[in-house]
Amino acid sequence: MQHGLRVGGSVGVSLKDKKVFDMAKVQQSDLTCDRCGESVNREETFCRSCGTVFSDQLRCSVHHSVEAAGVCVICSKPFCKTCGGDTNKIFLCDPHFAEYEVHEGMARVFGCTDNVQAQFVTTCLEQAGLHPFLYSRMSNPGADLVAIIGPRNFGRHPIVELKVLLPFSEVLNAKKTLSELDLDK
Repeated sequence: MQHGLRVGGSVGVSLKDKKVFDMAKVQQSDLTCDRCGESVNREETFCRSCGTVFSDQLRCSVHHSVEAAGVCVICSKPFCKTCGGDTNKIFLCDPHFAEYEVHEGMARVFGCTDNVQAQFVTTCLEQAGLHPFLYSRMSNPGADLVAIIGPRNFGRHPIVELKVLLPFSEVLNAKKTLSELDLDK
């Protein structure tokens, strides 16, 4: 049984809809995740963008007898509610929830208050074939506000931190690249 999918923009398929089109002719791109709205291939058992599970057959990778509540968007492994959870409508396993911040559908892999260092890390990740995005809450990422106002923390990271973000599917490759360069922070 599949759930969490929309066919042709509406939830489920009514008898009226079956008369209008033949289900065999529905293209794969007509399926979208109810949770995040991303296109999903018919064969997929979960949404790669948010971790929503579409199959009752998926089991937790730790507790094999328990149905999966979601699939971690970073490691692509299914987990139950005990082993994972949601952050910003994205499902992460507990280890990745503790390790990564989620911003706009991407994960923070590196952060610092030095613009030159942040640009260097971004360039290294691009050269490794990844797609980094440099994010800052400051209006001008090049401004050295830390020298003016001093560092201030909000949670685990400074407020004026420059964050290097990557799509979830590239996070593990980025971690390896940063570790090889001794830049894993």
